[in-house]
Amino acid sequence: MKLNGVADLPEIRPGDDIAELVADRATLEPGDVLTVASTIVSKTEGRTANLEDYPVSGRAQEIADRIAELADEEKDPRFAQAVLEESTELLIDAPFLLTETRFGHICVNAGIDRSNVPDHDLLLLPKRPTESAERIRAGLEQRGIEDVAVIVTDTCGRPFRHGQRGVALGWAGMP
Repeated sequence: MKLNGVADLPEIRPGDDIAELVADRATLEPGDVLTVASTIVSKTEGRTANLEDYPVSGRAQEIADRIAELADEEKDPRFAQAVLEESTELLIDAPFLLTETRFGHICVNAGIDRSNVPDHDLLLLPKRPTESAERIRAGLEQRGIEDVAVIVTDTCGRPFRHGQRGVALGWAGMP
């Protein structure tokens, strides 16, 4: 296996074309697999939000208070509200929030990232990562790059907070 990074990508903005950005900077061949971080996909799809966008429900306040008590530090109930709104099910509500996303992924905090968004408070996961992967793959094909699979990934489940690992959220061009 050979791994190559895509160099010199600019700061990603809503509406950017991932396929074009990659095609201009990487040489892809039939049989290659392009993995794209969900952060990039979310940015192109405008999946950013601000904490003030989330009016706090009683449930969110209760969750924030309970986690704050366990962690001995203040927790923002608006963040808990954002997690609730991005989830179909809350599996664990303390000492952290383990959720199921709308597309069936199990993760902490509904995969909401509080970094990597210079102009907003929150970066949400793509709504439909498989459709995102299909769109990127179609964009590559429009540029003459055929038979390349695409996987949208997210960092998830770092056992004991050691290292990193990526998981596939959505994919196209492979079983």
